[in-house]
Amino acid sequence: DADNGKVLWKVRLPDAVISSPGVSAHLVAVRTIDGALHALSTQDGHELWETQQHMPSLALRGAAIPVIADRMVISGFANGKVLAVSASDGSQVWLATVSEPKGRTAIERLADVHGAVVVSGKDVYTVGYHGTVDMLALASGQAWWTHRASSYRGLALGEHAVYVSTADGTVEALNRKNGARIWRQPALRYRALSQPAVSNDGVIVADYQGYVHWLNKRTGAFEARAETGGIRVSNPPVVIGNEVVVINDVGRITAFRVSPRH
Repeated sequence: DADNGKVLWKVRLPDAVISSPGVSAHLVAVRTIDGALHALSTQDGHELWETQQHMPSLALRGAAIPVIADRMVISGFANGKVLAVSASDGSQVWLATVSEPKGRTAIERLADVHGAVVVSGKDVYTVGYHGTVDMLALASGQAWWTHRASSYRGLALGEHAVYVSTADGTVEALNRKNGARIWRQPALRYRALSQPAVSNDGVIVADYQGYVHWLNKRTGAFEARAETGGIRVSNPPVVIGNEVVVINDVGRITAFRVSPRH
């Protein structure tokens, strides 16, 4: 209960849940690390449906946050696929390949789609590990454009650009309409960056030493840096109006003002 914290219902699922659920008025969509997607009733938690994707022999630890949009539940999986199913019964609407497992070893074939997809209008944006950044049609999953990249964090959407923290710590800005690169900032390589967040004027990422970096949205140039206590920040910063809120991996919450008060 949001008013007093009382537990209204509790459900045990077959495997671990280590990502946030997706929530609508009627269902709670939950990804478990065994490759299953569960839909639970918001009223009492009973299972409405379940669907499963094949799990590779080796996968990154984690699971994408399901996104509910246009009467569908959309989620990435460790096999490099993005699946859209009907919110009413779990039947498949479309299945798109974002990362194609390649290579001789299981590590080389890692192809997880860890980050939550981002839905804007009739388009879906997604990125995979050892894969690509893709703009897909919401109705069919057809790829409108593809840009080679590798990320296990996910992406953020601005008015004109898609922002990605790659697996090696590079931050890229891509044109939303065609996927062309606008800028690339390589100075944070190997700093295990968080998923980006976007404010009115900047792109914000955090790193494994607890630093928060502000980049110019138009050029990728550095504009500011602040520290949050020396502990890794895995979760993306959250922009709320004129503030950026960051929580590090031991639970310390820090808030920054994006721009000075006038």
